[in-house]
Amino acid sequence: MKLCNFRPLCSLALLATLTCVACFVSPWITLAVGLGLGLLLTFVKTPLSFKVVAIAIYGAVVISFLLHTAFNPEPVYRTYNPNAGLRGVVLSYANGVLHGYLSDTNAELLYSMLFGNKSGLPWLLRQDFSVAGVAHLLAVSGLHVGLLAGVLTWLLKIVHVPRRARVYCLTPVLLFYAYLCGWQYAVLRAIIMCLVYEITRRHQRVADPLTALSIAAVIILILFPYSIRSASFMLSFTCVLGIILFYRGLLKVVRFKSLAMYLAVTIGSLPGVIYYFGYLAVYGIVANLVILPLLVGAFYVGMLAVCTYVAGCLLWLVDPILTLCRQVVTRLSYLPGARLMVSSSAPAIVLYLVALLLLSRFIFLPKKVKYPLAGLLFACYFLLIVL
Repeated sequence: MKLCNFRPLCSLALLATLTCVACFVSPWITLAVGLGLGLLLTFVKTPLSFKVVAIAIYGAVVISFLLHTAFNPEPVYRTYNPNAGLRGVVLSYANGVLHGYLSDTNAELLYSMLFGNKSGLPWLLRQDFSVAGVAHLLAVSGLHVGLLAGVLTWLLKIVHVPRRARVYCLTPVLLFYAYLCGWQYAVLRAIIMCLVYEITRRHQRVADPLTALSIAAVIILILFPYSIRSASFMLSFTCVLGIILFYRGLLKVVRFKSLAMYLAVTIGSLPGVIYYFGYLAVYGIVANLVILPLLVGAFYVGMLAVCTYVAGCLLWLVDPILTLCRQVVTRLSYLPGARLMVSSSAPAIVLYLVALLLLSRFIFLPKKVKYPLAGLLFACYFLLIVL
């Protein structure tokens, strides 16, 4: 099986990101980036197809940005009415099923885990989840989409659906789930990556994770160029980037998959968490290791109950589990030193991410150059945090 090459796609993803950033600063800077790109592609020896695609992506991002600006008075904020159309019917049905078997607070907690709508949760409970470092469980992300895709793939294998046809079965279901979740950036990223893996398997190829991540970044930035300013976009992509870059190495050290995964996600998302929330969850590792397995089981039962209705009686078994999770989160959030207040800036995030890329296995530099340079960038990052 052939391995998909990620280098051109990563370059195009970086191009789309830089274009969006330039658009926010000034149209003149955007024009300068375009001219610089044209000169670069003219003199650098790259295939003509890559040059054409690069120019097409640059133009698509700029046009999309202009259209969003011209026809949307507040393009940064995307609002969805949860009671409108088919989405409202399905969500009302799901909410009714959950409230029929669970207490009100636990029903809203599981509803938030299933569809990412936290409006019904008490503010204090949301704050407790954030301080405890498990707020990501209340927002639909790659974890939830991965669980759903795993169940669907397992069912397709049971009914002996050919591998070549699975992508046609997964695509409408996952897109409908994204529609129910309000097309959140984290959901779109996870679904695009999942479909890329399935399409490459269909054509007897192996999908490189950076390839899938880059394709997701390009598509989302073309559809929603203002997503570059969203915490959801930033944290979703940096979490996956941390997994891609460091999970394999950390697993050799700690030997526990869940711990290695948490550390990789933390390393990748650290600058974004500090930038958007201003603090670090000190007991996050404890909360994730204790609560994550319980809430994953609750997610499966909740999805089964919503999809079949007959299995709603199983929610009675989930109710004490959700209550236990809420109690653990509340106790952890009120422990001394539960959060460490830190401040950061956008330049600091760039320094941190560049240092991470230098340390990864994808940058082939001599160790005597690689590690000192990464150490210097990390030192500059921490200096910016202190100042």
